[in-house]
Amino acid sequence: MSKRHKNFTFCVSPRVALANQTVLYSTNSHFRKREELSDFIKVQFSQPFTVLVAVVICLVLGFLSFQNMSTDFLPNMEFPYALVMTTYPGASPEEVEKAVSEPVEQAMERINNVKELQSISIQNMSMVVMSFNDGTDMGSTVVDMRESLDMVTSQFDDSIGSPTIMKMNPDMMPIMVAALDYDKLDSAEVTKKAEKEIIPELESVEGVASVNESGSIEKKIQVIIQQDKIDKMNELVQKAIEGKLSDAQDKIDEGKKKLENGKNKLKNGKETAADKMAKGETKLSQASDKIKDGLKVINENITNIKKQQATLKKSEKQLNTGLASLAANKTKLTNTIKTLTATQTQLTTLNTTLEKLKVQETSLKTQLENVGGNSQELSTSLASVQAQLQVVRGKLKDAGITEEMLPSKVNEVNTALTSANSGLKQVETQEKTLAKNKAKITAAKKKINAGLKKLNATKKKLEKGQISTTEATEQLNKQKILSSIQLSVSEAQMDNGKNKLDEADKQLKDSKKTTKSNANLKKIITKEMVENVLKAQNFDMPSGYITEGDASYLVRVGDKIQSEKEIKNLVVCDMDLDGLDPIKLSDVADIAVTDNSDDVYTVVNGNPAVLVTLQKQSGFSTGDVTSALTDRFDQLQKDNQGLHVSVLMNQGVYIDLVVDAVVQNLLLGGLLAILILLFFLRDWRPTFIVACSIPLSVIAAVVAMYFSGVTLNIISLSGLALGVGMLVDNSVVVIENVFRLKQHGISTKRAAIEGASQVAGAIVASTLTTVCVFAPIIFTEGVTKQLFVDLALTLAYTLGASLLVALTLVPAMSAGLIKRKPKKESKIIAAVQRAYGRAIQWVLRFKWLVLAGSVVLLILFAALAAGRGFSMMPDMESTQMTATLTMDNGTKLADTKKASNQVVEKIREISDVESVGAYTGTGSSMSMLTGSGGENTVTMYIILKDDRQLSNEEITKLITEKTKNIEGKVEVNASAMDMSALMGDGVTINIKGKDLDKLQTISEDMMKKLEKVDGLDNITNGLEDAGKEYRITVDKAKAMRYSLTVAQVYKQIYAKVKEASSSSTVSNDTDDLGVYVNSAEDEDLTRNDVKNLKIDYTDSMTQKTKKVSLSKIADFSTADSPKSIYRKGQTRYIAVKADIKDGYVVSDVSREVEKIVNQTKKPAGYEMELDGENEATTEAMGQVLLMMVLGVLLMYLIMVAQFQSLLSPFIILFTIPLAFTGGFLGLWISGSDVSVIAMIGFVMLSGIIVNNGIVLVDYINQLRRSGVEKRQAIEEAGVTRLRPILMTALTTVLGLIPMVAGSSMGADMTRPMAIVTIGGLVYGTLLTLFVVPCIYDLLNRKKDMREKTVDEESMIEEAMDEKE
Repeated sequence: MSKRHKNFTFCVSPRVALANQTVLYSTNSHFRKREELSDFIKVQFSQPFTVLVAVVICLVLGFLSFQNMSTDFLPNMEFPYALVMTTYPGASPEEVEKAVSEPVEQAMERINNVKELQSISIQNMSMVVMSFNDGTDMGSTVVDMRESLDMVTSQFDDSIGSPTIMKMNPDMMPIMVAALDYDKLDSAEVTKKAEKEIIPELESVEGVASVNESGSIEKKIQVIIQQDKIDKMNELVQKAIEGKLSDAQDKIDEGKKKLENGKNKLKNGKETAADKMAKGETKLSQASDKIKDGLKVINENITNIKKQQATLKKSEKQLNTGLASLAANKTKLTNTIKTLTATQTQLTTLNTTLEKLKVQETSLKTQLENVGGNSQELSTSLASVQAQLQVVRGKLKDAGITEEMLPSKVNEVNTALTSANSGLKQVETQEKTLAKNKAKITAAKKKINAGLKKLNATKKKLEKGQISTTEATEQLNKQKILSSIQLSVSEAQMDNGKNKLDEADKQLKDSKKTTKSNANLKKIITKEMVENVLKAQNFDMPSGYITEGDASYLVRVGDKIQSEKEIKNLVVCDMDLDGLDPIKLSDVADIAVTDNSDDVYTVVNGNPAVLVTLQKQSGFSTGDVTSALTDRFDQLQKDNQGLHVSVLMNQGVYIDLVVDAVVQNLLLGGLLAILILLFFLRDWRPTFIVACSIPLSVIAAVVAMYFSGVTLNIISLSGLALGVGMLVDNSVVVIENVFRLKQHGISTKRAAIEGASQVAGAIVASTLTTVCVFAPIIFTEGVTKQLFVDLALTLAYTLGASLLVALTLVPAMSAGLIKRKPKKESKIIAAVQRAYGRAIQWVLRFKWLVLAGSVVLLILFAALAAGRGFSMMPDMESTQMTATLTMDNGTKLADTKKASNQVVEKIREISDVESVGAYTGTGSSMSMLTGSGGENTVTMYIILKDDRQLSNEEITKLITEKTKNIEGKVEVNASAMDMSALMGDGVTINIKGKDLDKLQTISEDMMKKLEKVDGLDNITNGLEDAGKEYRITVDKAKAMRYSLTVAQVYKQIYAKVKEASSSSTVSNDTDDLGVYVNSAEDEDLTRNDVKNLKIDYTDSMTQKTKKVSLSKIADFSTADSPKSIYRKGQTRYIAVKADIKDGYVVSDVSREVEKIVNQTKKPAGYEMELDGENEATTEAMGQVLLMMVLGVLLMYLIMVAQFQSLLSPFIILFTIPLAFTGGFLGLWISGSDVSVIAMIGFVMLSGIIVNNGIVLVDYINQLRRSGVEKRQAIEEAGVTRLRPILMTALTTVLGLIPMVAGSSMGADMTRPMAIVTIGGLVYGTLLTLFVVPCIYDLLNRKKDMREKTVDEESMIEEAMDEKE
């Protein structure tokens, strides 16, 4: 090749080589393409204001876009997860699991696209977490979930709350945590001011979704039912009842006294009559002349007999009325007995059937679970039993009877039936008595009628004087008989009256016993009764509208209780007894306003405080909301004297850190890139042109980000920072080509047009190879895809904008600014080229050695980097840290507070610490998902000074050292925003199975095995914080002797030991107070008290309610009770977790743990699976590798289309492993983990490094087409392309150096990507210059590539001729 030709190409950039496909035009097709691109460039020169207008529009849109862009910590992400949260006040974890979690899981299993189901059952709450397949429409899915839940909740117990559905996304995490405290105010006063003055102000800030407070003092009205008060009221009630019953007894006694007096009178009358009869006989025998007197006596007797006859008739009528009444009562009682008997039979049958079906259902479920749900026969039987249960429950519901009321209803019917039978017997007895009396009256009536007839006849005879003394005597004897009959009738009436009074007396005594029993306040005033009265009386509800004329009135019923006094005066029982006032709640219970101050611990810098956690609404900018909140806090502190606001966690701080770091990197990286250009080009004009392209490209990229919905977050900003060094490449390519043409005498305008036209296709292809490596991200899934789409789009926008600027603004500015020829080449660069020329000759002779060395280095550095371990996301250094103090299980809150105060004081001794906030519970915003926290855990937020001298890690070690002698365990997290929390942490082994006790045993055995593994720390199965469980095992056989079932025993125990829940709410102008009802008897129950509980049962013989001690029918034991029950795939599991010690690699330790898991023998029905940080990282790594493989394939296809060859692109791909070697070397030297962020750097590196290979291989091909021999073409291409390759590599490397060397907070997130890119570019660029020529020499066997060409010299000579 001629010397002139060599000088002609000395200043070509890496991408200019691509343009030489158009420089040496081998076909008319190539020429036509060049003409088309040339026409596009020429348009800009013919219409110069078009470019200017476009630049101005870009600047304006960029300013507006930047002003309106949302700033968030993470990209807009919609995780395919949903959470169903349901409250069940007072329920244990097992109760929550059985009553809520299992039914909800079964309902959710029917939802489409469900990938996995997990549930957590904790005290009072159930949470079911669902993960869905990628691409699931979460909006419609939530609707389907709600429909399925509605079917389940209809069968929930009334005390179970309505399920809440939440879609899980980053917006669930709090954007800010702040502590509020006042000078010289206690916790209660701080709470009141916070709730009334501060929190409403925070809720009014635009974009704030919720403000949750913790550490606040909560007031409530406590109603404690006191037995001694009930006993006193009982005495008053019994006295009132005694008074009322004694009046009835007095009346009965008075009736008895009158009856006794009547008997005495009758007896006296009988004696008098006998005397009269005797005297009459005497007189008749002595004097017959006294017949008249006898007649008189007969008349009197006749009169008396008629009176008695009338009395007897009246008595007979009364008897008939009594008999009729008794017959009616008998009929009623008979019908009642029939009805009650039928009801008894029906209810007993339903009760027996219900209990049998429940037993069958439980048995079938157990069998079905034992076979893993794979038995159709068992499923069919279960469905049949459940259908029968539904029928029985439907009948009960139709009868207005709940399942729990059924046993008591049966007892009520039995009691009523016994009472009815007893009443029937009494009626029959009375009926027999009256029948006997009626028979006596009938007989007496016959005798009286006969005697009256004879007396009348005797009277006639006496009147006619035809009667003799003897006859008179006979008549007198008859009269004697009649008088005896009359007296007998009177005695019968007296006996009948006595029987009635005796019966009334007996009924009164029975009524006394029943009334006293029913009026026993111990039975009436119960916890449930008071709760129901409070709910029913504290009622205020609109019931509809009424219309009068044109006016419409809303009818509102009720009136809300508004004070403690109203609760005290609330009437709970009115017996309507004389002398007894209505019973008020204060008569039977103590009512007082209490608070939870003894159970709350929240302090900041030693002062009582209230912690507020703020979440933002979806769609609002995190940066804007946190900024607005910060301003509002400042204003509140000015308006409220003595208020101090300590911001303990602020996502906006992290966003600001990243934004500041990116701006710093942009400025410093751009400056370094400009200095390199100035060094190589040795002219300020082209350097200025390229410098202008940097901000314009960034602004254009921001505009594209805004209109495509990409927010300013740590990922997208990282893309901008990474693009700084690359976005000048396209402009450098164009400006170098213009310089090259200008050097050979072409006019400035034509050089600008031709220079841009020649390289346009090349830089488009080169940009595509860099961008397309991120295109396969659409084929990934999960967090990887959602996290890094913004990175890919930002880089694509940045490089696309730089391409547009290079083809428009750079040629236009070049035509105006570049007027003279470039300076001569630097002697330093010439010396480097000569040294490289000698080195390449040696390398080509020992190419196998070079290739083997490259492979060895790749393997070595990859192994060294992998030895540092794998991770998901790097921690970010900031001014916010957290610490957790964990005390031994069972530690009292007072002891926990004492230890916490000591820790806070030790931390505040560190000069770099500005403030410390502490509160009971955990620091995680998702702690409710784990059920963690409590009186033995304190979370501390540590705020560091902006100008601190120590790093977060150094402060962490210092805190650990200072607190090592304090009771409890202190764990410090160097960052308040630990990204690993999203991906799992440490090592986790999920042990699945059915029985909790067996799971606990297996987990404890596994913990012992894990203790032998080096690198593991804090091994736990989560049961260290478990509470104690008092198990009552009912002996079914013993219980059945007393006609008791396990369910009936449970119901009575539950009523005693269940926790108090809010029965109602009292609202006034200042407070909303929950009303909690409890019994003083049940508040302090011990295990011994429970053992001695008396259980009510119904005696099967007497049908009376009796009591039996619980200890006679049950056994008792104590065991650990888990605070949380975890389920996955509708199977219980316990998670054994362990942290990784400092200095150990997660992946290495995980492999050791996996060996132990595989070697452990699992019982039948139990299994183990590994989870945690390593698994999450491995999954993400797999997604990134998939993206990388697909990206490389796309690059290869693009290069095939560009080169029209399969071999040349294949040779170029060998630059990728060379770059990877440098990337691994960079990670190893810097001590960085192989994180997912670093892997994204490798993906990006593979798209950048191929450009050097393209430059070299393409120019080798061009030289060979011009007739240069292969070995000579390789050597000449390497020497010629050395300078532009080094130049573009250096601009990219120096643009990224600030990201690595930067000490500003926020650089941690992007540093791994920059390290990989810099290491890969430096190492890969150097080895590309040696290894690619070797590979080309080995693989390209084609000896002659010469083609007929039209070279560029004719164009140059033509230009010179035109000039002359």
